[in-house]
Amino acid sequence: MSIFKRKEQEAPVEENVKEINSVTLGERIAEGRKKCGYTQEAFAELLDVTPQAVSKWENDVSCPDIQLLPKISQILGVSVDELLTGRKPTGTELPKVETVIDTSKLKFVIRVEKPEQKPVVVSFPFTAAKRFAKMGNGIAGVMGNGTLSGEQLDEIINLVENGATGEVFKVESNDDTVVRFVIE
Repeated sequence: MSIFKRKEQEAPVEENVKEINSVTLGERIAEGRKKCGYTQEAFAELLDVTPQAVSKWENDVSCPDIQLLPKISQILGVSVDELLTGRKPTGTELPKVETVIDTSKLKFVIRVEKPEQKPVVVSFPFTAAKRFAKMGNGIAGVMGNGTLSGEQLDEIINLVENGATGEVFKVESNDDTVVRFVIE
């Protein structure tokens, strides 16, 4: 028999802690996505995943890859800790949140203008340009002669994702042909 008497203590449980623990990661993602005004498709595009993946997360069928958590929390304007646990930051300082640009409605436009001829315009969704960049040769292969390299395309994508739009650059030839690359 021990000389120490064991005192049973019940730890006080706050009401909001019970409430937080009953909300799943998927529910927090869905709620945050809706608060930010994103459809599953737009949210998926920002994360470069399929809308089905987002649906599976929100229905708690699967969880996002751990490497996506910082970007998800950035888009939703919460810390990774808050995303995972539902607990608000305890410090006086809120996490710094960068603005995420929705590129799903942007277009990449290539405009070829020759003197006294009607311009030739090629337009495709900006999201396609991102996919081309991942394929390696991307638009550089489409344009031929390395007019636009994969590295340059990656740089353009980065600029656009940080809010840049308009004429990205233009190429002028000796015969007064002008090729403009525009994000609109």
